Amino acid sequence: MHRVRHGSVEEGLLRQGVLIVPSIDLALLRSQAIALTGLLDDPALFRASLRLLMEAHAHRMLRHGPSMNRRGALQAWDVPGLLIREVEAALRLAAQSRPDRALAAADAVWMEGKLEEKLLAVYLAGFSRGSADLRALLLRWLDGTEDPTVLQELSIHVCLPLAAENPTLFRSQLRAWMESPVPSARRFGWMSLSAWQEEKSSDSIFASFDLLPMIFSETDPEAVQSAAGILARLAQSVPQETRGWLEDLSPDILRRGRPFFRAALPSLSPELSAVIHPPRPE
Repeated sequence: MHRVRHGSVEEGLLRQGVLIVPSIDLALLRSQAIALTGLLDDPALFRASLRLLMEAHAHRMLRHGPSMNRRGALQAWDVPGLLIREVEAALRLAAQSRPDRALAAADAVWMEGKLEEKLLAVYLAGFSRGSADLRALLLRWLDGTEDPTVLQELSIHVCLPLAAENPTLFRSQLRAWMESPVPSARRFGWMSLSAWQEEKSSDSIFASFDLLPMIFSETDPEAVQSAAGILARLAQSVPQETRGWLEDLSPDILRRGRPFFRAALPSLSPELSAVIHPPRPE
């Protein structure tokens, strides 16, 4: 590992808080990423090799003194995005052909992983073809996970395959998350509903009408924007059904939903806006 020499220019930059990005030998990086594919059969060795790769390319600020870069709730290596893209590209075919091995490797990487390691674990898990194993893994991973970036990636790479496999079961799971007393679980619930609803399938549309009012109890600004996005997409894809849904909402739900409706107004047609805010009689 390269160490900064006492009194060097690099040390002076580090003391000023300037990040020093290690140069990347692209050919070497690609060969290292390809080598990882041969380690999927040995989860422990895969995890150790991936960690060495991360450490070799991490910003040196992370190795200097007690100052550690943090993103959200998780510590990050802060490696260049190019590294992540090359590793994902190298692992794609192997993960597709050996999804069970990829899932085992993902679980190994997840344990004590920093941000980038957990994101790669989520990427690998998304290739799983066994919904029962994937669901069990997801529930275990969610325990204690609060980082919004990780939750968002889980909602896309892991939840969407589960929704496609069994929409009814997934809808029930969404309700359970959104009813949870744990804020991160509720956040994951509305993130996953939003990701599913973007697919505009009939199952996701019906689930959105059913579960959207549950988000109206949230005060998180991101929840407001997410719910507004769900409503705007519903209004675009099924305008008549959306109007009927709005007209059938109880006065209490309409009252609680005002901040969410207000955020969605710019994307709604005049007809739907009139349902939310009826014109005052002259």
